[in-house]
Amino acid sequence: MLYKFDSLENSIMEKPRGGPGSMECHFAFKMGEAPAGSPFQVVAHQILQPGSGLGYHQHTENEELYYILSGHGTFTDSDKTEKQVGPGDFTLTLKGEWHGLINTGNEPLVFVAIIVKN
Repeated sequence: MLYKFDSLENSIMEKPRGGPGSMECHFAFKMGEAPAGSPFQVVAHQILQPGSGLGYHQHTENEELYYILSGHGTFTDSDKTEKQVGPGDFTLTLKGEWHGLINTGNEPLVFVAIIVKN
């Protein structure tokens, strides 16, 4: 399957997961729209502007991976430790764990988010 960036559904999420600001989302598919039988639930290219972030939240039914493409931010892990992230970094949040992400840089924080069933 091929999902071309210029044909992805684009939307803006205000205060994503209770975080500050907004997030631009380009979805290959959203929750409930994955190909039949696939463990993937969400695949998206996401953009946080400086100061915007995803609020600290728990994954009770699935797992999520972020791959940072550009920009810099602070990732809050399940144990509430804050870690700096930048281009090429991956974060992984397993079922039952918590996480959050905020753009602490001066340019957009661009990343791919992938959510899978567990």
